[in-house]
Parts: sequence; C-alpha cells; structure tokens
Amino acid sequence: MNKIKISSPSGAHTSPYWLKGSALVKQVKERHIYRLRQAVGIDEQVWQDQRSHVSIVRFVFPDGSVREIGVNEFQGKSFLHGDGARFAVTRFVALADLVLVKDGMRSLFN
Repeated sequence: MNKIKISSPSGAHTSPYWLKGSALVKQVKERHIYRLRQAVGIDEQVWQDQRSHVSIVRFVFPDGSVREIGVNEFQGKSFLHGDGARFAVTRFVALADLVLVKDGMRSLFN
C-alpha cells in the first residue's frame, strides 16, 4: 500500500490517499462530503497524477462503508469544484454513482 501525500492550498495536510493494487483509495472524513450535491471527490492534482495507473477509485467512509467506481465512469460522471486558492480544485462524483462494496456500521447522514 503506497500512501500519497497532498496538501491543501493553505498548506495543511488533507485526507489521506493511497494506492492499493489497481485502486486509488481515499479515506473520507465527514467534511469531505459535498452535501449540497451529495458527492465526494478526489483532489484534481491527485487524479491527474494517478488516473493512468489505476482502474478503480475507492472511497472509505467514516461509517466503515466502502464505495467505488471505475476510472472511466469516474472521469465521465465527475465534475470539478473549488477555486484553487481557499479550496483545492476537486473532482467530485455523486454518491449515487458509486457502487457499495462494503456496508457501514451507521448512517452517513444522522
């Protein structure tokens, strides 16, 4: 498992990413869920650096659930959000487009 380090525009360390086999994995925290659009994302710089090396994008949520999407589908269904100054430009995908591969212990939206 290879960890990928990324910093926010303010210089703070952001959510951990890692490569596991052919999957790009992100450990999602509650604050990373774009609630207005019901989406979750990958920092655009991480995506650009890793997309040719992976076939699956996987998200591990705070409730323990795991959801994933194929790279081509992620690329086609995702949208960019962020200004690059205060918030890192992030490529988001709707939660509804992710496939649940492991159920969690509690609701994401209590």
